[in-house]
Amino acid sequence: MSSTNLDSETGSQRHEKLSQDVCRLIMQGRQAKGLSQKDLASKICEKPQVIGDYEAGRGIPNNQILAKIERIIGIKLRGKERGMPLQSMGQRKKN
Repeated sequence: MSSTNLDSETGSQRHEKLSQDVCRLIMQGRQAKGLSQKDLASKICEKPQVIGDYEAGRGIPNNQILAKIERIIGIKLRGKERGMPLQSMGQRKKN
């Protein structure tokens, strides 16, 4: 296989990106808790650049990171219940 073929194959593959509504939810949730990007990053054991990338829509979605952010900001970031408070999700499961 020639290098041109390899370039065209790898060039067409793009990473999935976070949707703008998820980026906005992360930013709003963080600000509502009075946290800076650095504060949120330290709480989830990630670099501040990761939070900046997620809020700017440059981050590659990672379910483990999204789950940690959800727990800190208290807002669901994945699935049909996106944007809903996590507390109400837990209460519904118990009933």
